[in-house]
Amino acid sequence: MCSVRATAARTAARPFRLALTRYWAFVRGRADIPGVFPDLSWAQGTSDAVLETLQTEVPMNVGIVQHQVSSLLDDYLESFGMTACQGPLRAMGELVRGLLWTGSVQLTNAARLFADTPEQLAQAVKRLSVHLANPRWDHREWAAEILAEQARHVRPQDLVPLDATELAKPYARKMPYQTTVRDASRVGHPLVSGYWCWGAYHWDSSHGILAPLLLRPYSPEQPMFLSENDTWCRCLQTLREATAGRGVWLQDRGADRPEVLAACLRLQKRWIIRLRKDRALLGPDGERRPAGFWADWALSHAPERDHAVALAVRLPPKDVPQDQEPPLLRLVVPTYRFADGDRWLLLTRGVVDSDTGPGPARRSYGLRWRGEDAKRLLGQIWHVERFLVRSWVALERLLWCVVAAAGFQAFLQRDESRLAQELQQEVLYRDKPCAIPGYRLARGLQAIAQQTGHVAMLTNA
Repeated sequence: MCSVRATAARTAARPFRLALTRYWAFVRGRADIPGVFPDLSWAQGTSDAVLETLQTEVPMNVGIVQHQVSSLLDDYLESFGMTACQGPLRAMGELVRGLLWTGSVQLTNAARLFADTPEQLAQAVKRLSVHLANPRWDHREWAAEILAEQARHVRPQDLVPLDATELAKPYARKMPYQTTVRDASRVGHPLVSGYWCWGAYHWDSSHGILAPLLLRPYSPEQPMFLSENDTWCRCLQTLREATAGRGVWLQDRGADRPEVLAACLRLQKRWIIRLRKDRALLGPDGERRPAGFWADWALSHAPERDHAVALAVRLPPKDVPQDQEPPLLRLVVPTYRFADGDRWLLLTRGVVDSDTGPGPARRSYGLRWRGEDAKRLLGQIWHVERFLVRSWVALERLLWCVVAAAGFQAFLQRDESRLAQELQQEVLYRDKPCAIPGYRLARGLQAIAQQTGHVAMLTNA
């Protein structure tokens, strides 16, 4: 009997709830959709407390939200010319839509957004494949626009983790320039075929934004490949030109190389690099000693501040090429060790002064793991390693589409925060803690696409 009464009560309240749903849609700024909002003059006497309670109970209108996100996405893609009627830019726009709505880099899933029949799907996949690998299209201007748009939002205090990752393709046979990489997604991390990918990621703590700025694949099997150091230095040069020196670069011990250190000294004013213990440094008295020696000396003689000590050092010109007098750097050493007995040796520039001390540098480097979170986001949300292309230039363009898709998601978090919050409410277990920034928003976009019938029957996504 109780269930019957509850059902009858819900049925009687349905018109009232529908009107309130439309009312709250109006409050949220969606009054431009015709035929949605009725005359609510009869509800003017309703108390604010009742309206606030009903607002939390009324579910989100998925169709309206999907319409609004699609309009924002069209405007975003139009700024890069990806709303063209034909040509490669149209194909790139369709791939970006496929990434956001399906969470997949595969052409078949992107084509399902606009193909209704098997014949149309086959033709769409062929067209996307042809444009993606078109050797006559110079995509450098288009890629530069995407990079400039993402780099425009990097502020001087924002962190920019830099790191290389593997794109494992253990079953690929016809892809060019394959090399040997370690597959971290499999037990034992076996050596398989694949590619390397250098990445720069933007972490904006004020908005919780974690997005790639630059993803550049490389392989020793490429023609004209000089060395990994040369590739990294060219990537650093590109990043410096795009950001105009804004942001704080964070790099792990893999960047403790003379060529990379020299590039950082030449290009960027603010950075933090973790050193090996045997890296030679010039101490305050000019004596040349390993970094491990100077770390122990600083822990014994330098004043502790915020669980760390700092020591003025320089890089020897004989080890690290420098065009001018070696600049003054700071060696930051935490006063604690980790569970494995290891301790950070952080070489910094422009982030330690007499006012702030070594604490901010120590905490900033702790956030370098946001780079690892970004790589997990690429693998778990957009499944970047599951790309199915046979051309090197197609792989480069596909990764630029990933950067563009991440840029739109960052735009939602930054400029459409209320809409982003609504999208995250569509994810299962939304009340559980989530370690990867942007994970729920990406899942929310895919959820509303599935609920509106926009996406169905993904293949190996």
